[in-house]
Amino acid sequence: MKRRNYHLFEIKGLNQERFFNQLCKDFEVFEIDRLQKNHCKFKVKYHDGKKVKKILLQNNYQIISEKKAGFFNNLHIFLTSYGLIAGIVLSVFLYCLQSPFIQKVEVRGVENYLEIEEFVEKNLPTKNKNAIDISQIEHMINYHFDEISFVSGAVIGQSLVINVKTEIVPPEMKDEFAPIVSQYDGVITDIELVQGTLKVEVGDIIQKGQILVEGYVVNSQGEQFNIQPKANIYMDIWVEGEATHFNERLVTYRTGNKVIQVCVTLFGQQFYSNGKTCNFEQFETQQTSQMLNKNNILPFVVTKTTYYELKSQKITSTFEQEKENVIELAKQNCLQKLQGCEIIKKENYQIIEGAGSTTVRYVITANLLVQGENESLHKQT
Repeated sequence: MKRRNYHLFEIKGLNQERFFNQLCKDFEVFEIDRLQKNHCKFKVKYHDGKKVKKILLQNNYQIISEKKAGFFNNLHIFLTSYGLIAGIVLSVFLYCLQSPFIQKVEVRGVENYLEIEEFVEKNLPTKNKNAIDISQIEHMINYHFDEISFVSGAVIGQSLVINVKTEIVPPEMKDEFAPIVSQYDGVITDIELVQGTLKVEVGDIIQKGQILVEGYVVNSQGEQFNIQPKANIYMDIWVEGEATHFNERLVTYRTGNKVIQVCVTLFGQQFYSNGKTCNFEQFETQQTSQMLNKNNILPFVVTKTTYYELKSQKITSTFEQEKENVIELAKQNCLQKLQGCEIIKKENYQIIEGAGSTTVRYVITANLLVQGENESLHKQT
């Protein structure tokens, strides 16, 4: 096994075999290297070096060189190096002497950190780490620098580290923004505020036109800034639609007969007519006009008038006969008041009878998502 702590001798002399036989009785000798007949190297334990050297000199051996190695040798060199020890002791003493004090002020988070560092160093009441009041320093910086919105300090090692954030007002906060307003009557079921000032709570009954989120925020200093309101507000709304059935009603319809009249005018004066006339007792018209510009320099206007014959018929029916159609019509009138993206939760209708008529009132309960731009989206459930 290779030893780490040893004393190496290189010697010259006669009768080395007898010498080593005698030496091995009292000391551990290892790694004997014969260089020549009377010239060799060998190692002994580090602590046996002095004794072996004394025996070599007593036996008239010439010691060419010797070398010490290992931990004990390094420790001996260190302990006898009084200058190095004195330097270490002095360094430890000076470190212990100055360690309770702040040596550096470091500001993070802003570009103009030098101004803040100079301010803190100038107004720091003490550099003793145990006597520094961090909250007092934070308040002092926040009060002196108006643009700073957040200050956090801490003592790390021998440095006073101060993290700051400047108050950045986005361009959009300089303008005025319209609030988010409810377009329906309903009840608030859930709120996810993104930015702005909330004016309602979950469970509030809302009327159409009521403000939900204002377009401003108020900071910790009580200052108000305009900002585009953004929020996801879920509401249960009620929408009504009606349809009325009359027991007797007059229905007007086209018979299929029609008369087409064509005339051409020039500068407002009739230039041509096909001579057709309408003799229907009851009719409705449809008219179109266009310029006759092709291959013509003069501004001729062609007017086409179509007369459709109408007939009126009195129809008698009971509500029971038309009930399904009337309910469906009331439902469609109700759905037209929705934006089409709501989640319908409940539907019901009410039948109201009158003199010669019956009215169906259809009511839909739906969940609506109101966003900043008054958009409506499905709420995933």
